[in-house]
Amino acid sequence: MSDVGVIGQKFRDAARALESPKMGTEAVAPLLYDLVMLHRPRRILEVGGGLSTLYLLKALADSTMRGEAERGLIEQGGVEQEGSLLDPVYHNVLPRPAQLHMIDNLVHANTTAGKVIEVARSLGIDAPLRVHEADFIGYADKLPKDEPPFDMVWFDCGTIEYFQHFRRAYWPLVSRNGGLILIHSLATNFHGQMFLSELKLEQATKSFSDFELLTLIEPHKRRQNSVTMVRLTGTLHTQIHSVMP
Repeated sequence: MSDVGVIGQKFRDAARALESPKMGTEAVAPLLYDLVMLHRPRRILEVGGGLSTLYLLKALADSTMRGEAERGLIEQGGVEQEGSLLDPVYHNVLPRPAQLHMIDNLVHANTTAGKVIEVARSLGIDAPLRVHEADFIGYADKLPKDEPPFDMVWFDCGTIEYFQHFRRAYWPLVSRNGGLILIHSLATNFHGQMFLSELKLEQATKSFSDFELLTLIEPHKRRQNSVTMVRLTGTLHTQIHSVMP
């Protein structure tokens, strides 16, 4: 289990085929990997594929392996060992099979989304991927009805109209019990700032308990330089395990 969660050279070499300087996900894609390993989502929706898709698939594969190893350790009584942090209650429920739904119309001049299946297959991590070659506008109702709620969504395309459509049509498909929404590059462009302001106003006036909001910036870049993270908390259930950390 110690090797799971470590991005090896074979993966990095394969991922280079999907890198695009103009798409700007070279730092965000590994962040998405870490967030999947942390949050353990089983149903992920991605709008706008490419390098990020490969890292999400790798994270689903690795988190699945890690979860199986953790359940095995619990079954062997390892959780009773002093210092064990594993939660038997969490692992008592078998997770849903992992799936990543990618929506992309494959028309962006700089996209590498069309190469994802081939690269993922070469690494043996393509099984969870479901590709929807389509415009995401008006597509929410065409997703499989048994998939939502999604545990995590990565949204990487945008004008203010796209952001607002995403808010109306796709936000309701995300779990309100801690579901994560990650949006690329809102912080330093006019359309992104408009949408961020709308979210902040909504949170401050009528949805304070419905979501948490944080934006991280890559200060060394002019464009494609931030990720906004939203955690939906409308029906959040948090279990208290101890008095202190």
